[in-house]
Amino acid sequence: MSNEELLEQLESTANFMRGMQFDPRIPNDTKQALIERAQNIDALIEKYLEN
Repeated sequence: MSNEELLEQLESTANFMRGMQFDPRIPNDTKQALIERAQNIDALIEKYLEN
């Protein structure tokens, strides 16, 4: 897997996690944790692209 493919998969995962915040079956604290982890993935991708 190339670095570009890996970054695309990470971005897709972050987007999926963000989308889960709209599922009413998921508790709010879990939704918040998903959002925070998605933001961490975004920061990781951004940091990688800066180098």
